[in-house]
Amino acid sequence: MKQLTYLCAICILALSACTGSFKKSDDGMEYKIIKSGSGETVGYGNYIQTHRKQVYAGTKDSILMDTHDYMPNFEMFDSVNIPLSYYNILRQMRKGDSLIMRVLTDSAFKNQEKPMPEFMKKGKYMYLHLTMVNFFKTREETDSAYQAELALAKPRIFKKQIEEVEKDLAAKKPQLEKDSKTIEEYLAKNNIKAEKTKWGTYISITTEGTGNKLDRSNIASVNYTGRTLDSGRVFDSNIDPEYKHVQPLEVNIAELGSVIFGWTDALMHLKMGSKATIYVPSSLGYNTAGNGPKIGPDQNLVFDMEVIGVTTEEAYAAKQKAMQEEMMKNMPQEPQPNPNGETKPVKK
Repeated sequence: MKQLTYLCAICILALSACTGSFKKSDDGMEYKIIKSGSGETVGYGNYIQTHRKQVYAGTKDSILMDTHDYMPNFEMFDSVNIPLSYYNILRQMRKGDSLIMRVLTDSAFKNQEKPMPEFMKKGKYMYLHLTMVNFFKTREETDSAYQAELALAKPRIFKKQIEEVEKDLAAKKPQLEKDSKTIEEYLAKNNIKAEKTKWGTYISITTEGTGNKLDRSNIASVNYTGRTLDSGRVFDSNIDPEYKHVQPLEVNIAELGSVIFGWTDALMHLKMGSKATIYVPSSLGYNTAGNGPKIGPDQNLVFDMEVIGVTTEEAYAAKQKAMQEEMMKNMPQEPQPNPNGETKPVKK
């Protein structure tokens, strides 16, 4: 199972490069290394940075995974983290080399707990191609490279996540239209003016706020009260002591899924100091599952929201680190015994 998991997660392929002969590893894995790099080969205990893609070469080729859509993979190169058959192949590579591997679907899913996906057929190949972008000898070098890649990848990742949300909403169009009709009837009945977003959240701003609208680079501190549209019953609040969490909610805009999509949608239309009431269709809320006894399936929600603080991820991380260091500094330290067996307090 470990080998199949690694096989299905590790590589990147260009089918046009698949002509020519393949070698076979000791356990029958077919592969070939395209030598385009230079320098020494990757060593045991190094940290490797790779780009990977997997393609199922069926009647119609299907890209199963491509790290270029997100960011390179970083991992320690040893025979513990990497199955031995793959380790013995990868150890031949230099920075800049590419590796193509292929396996028949029959072999890949033989004796596996999970069955072969329906779109795959026996006798077809799963091709995998890995590019050795770089490798590092220390954790510090690796962390530095990772942070640099993460900064470049964040806009790409967020864009892909947005595309996935919109694809999901398109599939839920009938329910979304039903929810929209219900919300619009409620707004008309109560003489409420609200703007509908592209995704389908309705926003009624009571205080405009200042500065720019929030975006993926921001973390917002939010006070809120949530209630159901049909009954008006409050189900949660962070300003009412009854709900026992009276503190602002920190929302990282870039972390799609950390809050319901209706919240992310609304926050990207608000500013520092904005006060608004938002009307969230169920498709942007808790969908058909609902959430506990207070929010039923396909239930539309209403939130009164106030953005009381806005910061960046970097500033937020620095603040959290400083707070942790201060806590550690103020923690009482255990007394330690001296060589004579006597216990003495630790000097600060």
